[in-house]
Amino acid sequence: MLIPSYQSFVESRARANPCISRLSDYLQHESLGKSKITYLDYTTPASEPERIDVPENELSKLVKTAPPGSTRFVFVESISPGIIILLGEKLDIDPLFFADYIHVGFENPEESSPPPSLATLPSVIATRDHIHLHCQKVIALEGTDEELKHVPYALKTQSNVPRNVRRLVTLPGGRLALSQTCCSFIIRTFGDIRLFLVDPPVTSVIQSVDGGRTSKYQASVSHGGFEDFRAPESFSSFRKSPSSETWDKTSMMENIVHYLRASPPPGLDLKSPSILGIGYYPIYITLSEWNIYTYLTSRCSKYYEYSDQVKTGRMHDEVLVDLQRWRRRSKSSHQKLNILGEVISSHIQREDDMEVWSGVLKDINALRDQLHDYSQSLEQMVMVATSLVQLLDSRRSILEAINTKRLTFLALVFVPLAWVSSLFSMSDGYSPGHDLFWVYFATALPVLAVVLLLSALPYGKIAMAAESYKARARNHGMRILGEPV
Repeated sequence: MLIPSYQSFVESRARANPCISRLSDYLQHESLGKSKITYLDYTTPASEPERIDVPENELSKLVKTAPPGSTRFVFVESISPGIIILLGEKLDIDPLFFADYIHVGFENPEESSPPPSLATLPSVIATRDHIHLHCQKVIALEGTDEELKHVPYALKTQSNVPRNVRRLVTLPGGRLALSQTCCSFIIRTFGDIRLFLVDPPVTSVIQSVDGGRTSKYQASVSHGGFEDFRAPESFSSFRKSPSSETWDKTSMMENIVHYLRASPPPGLDLKSPSILGIGYYPIYITLSEWNIYTYLTSRCSKYYEYSDQVKTGRMHDEVLVDLQRWRRRSKSSHQKLNILGEVISSHIQREDDMEVWSGVLKDINALRDQLHDYSQSLEQMVMVATSLVQLLDSRRSILEAINTKRLTFLALVFVPLAWVSSLFSMSDGYSPGHDLFWVYFATALPVLAVVLLLSALPYGKIAMAAESYKARARNHGMRILGEPV
């Protein structure tokens, strides 16, 4: 009897949960690049775990079991279909965990099912044994101004799980872009494994071109990335040991590993860690990215409030479209923060540090309130911009009507003069400078006067007057016929 594979299990689950169908399609594709795998083994909170990088072919040995008395944190960057199958089989992972991580967008409901984050009710998402942290990362495109003029709005990252990148075309400079990113983690009691799936750093973005070709553009994190949220080092401590910590802040995996090696998360119980205990640093990093995104939203709102295009009335369709995009982004971001707050609230346990997580919930509420305010502001600007566009269209129609009237007048003047000119054939005797040239004016000017008079007559009023006269004449005739002779 053949043992069913993990792919068969995914296909079976996709019939009950259509949101998993994209995972089933993804597992049939080849890997686009190499994955990066590393792990940490925590033995005691006081000990600094050693970081060990492993190749893909040794992953099966890594997930078998952790050393006795230790907790293993496994990180996979840019996961491939083969690694998903291996981890799913070895650790008995629900396909929903992978499906929610690899789903990049929901553009056409006729071609694909909605992602698990949209197809699942919030109450169900909050009670699952895994957490997904979705956010928008602000990146900057590199290149000259002339090169960036041709960069389109829709781009993608170059990784095994390509994420959508949207260039902010209308903002000054046109260098900033928003990249979708996700960090997912789950606890597997088998082997004491804590699995993290993270996206690679965005160093380049690509554009699909006709014929299967792609255009590549370099990118980097905008302004050095997020702010460090730990307690700052004092000058006295720095003077005793002047060491400057450096790590790759563009990589989510490098950030989490750095923080975990520096100090364990507050309230982490290594014997029985909670899902929030292992997710403290990823959640704080994600909130820091959301803070940068919120700041960018505020700058966008201010830019359109004081934009010369709005003040002088030089509105374009792309400005109105961009305002509507920002409004949609704000609503979507507000929903994601809502779900994150509900997930954290439902997973808080007694052993978790309540003071820490109450502070996290306050940060989420603050970011959510800011996005709500900006969403309302953008909503009002969309209404104002729509009204302004309608007024500009009306003004343009009036100007076009005036120009049409001028052209009509020129035609009325030109046609009679040209007709009289052809009548005389403009022979030498009637040409300018000769004795009979006055005949041309003597003939053309009366004809021109008649044409202009006929064009200026109020034909509508004349028709109404004629109808009124006919009615009066008809009534008068009937009265005459009705009188006795």
